[in-house]
Amino acid sequence: MTVKIHLINKWDKNMPINPDFMKNPITGEHNSHKVRGEVNPPEKLGVHGTQVAVDHDCCEGDGICISVCPVSVFDWVGSPGHPTSKKKSDPVREQDCIFCRACESQCPVTAIRITEL
Repeated sequence: MTVKIHLINKWDKNMPINPDFMKNPITGEHNSHKVRGEVNPPEKLGVHGTQVAVDHDCCEGDGICISVCPVSVFDWVGSPGHPTSKKKSDPVREQDCIFCRACESQCPVTAIRITEL
């Protein structure tokens, strides 16, 4: 009998944003939004934003969220040395979000969570 074991790399692209990210402590602020979770650059960057939250540790920086957002919530931010990508989508204008969820539904790695507060 053969047993296959799949070990999950902590930066596995298939790991979506933690649905309980809001329970993580606020560890900082960046571009006028809160950052939650462990931050230890360049490997750990945390979850950026509250209503529009992007997990910078699983974001692969493809930019689909930037292209589909009708109100331009996101901008690029550099993440040199991060194992997933050298740039991330940052919710710099999360207060402008209209909660259409286009970004959340199009993100190929489910790195975005929209929360209407």
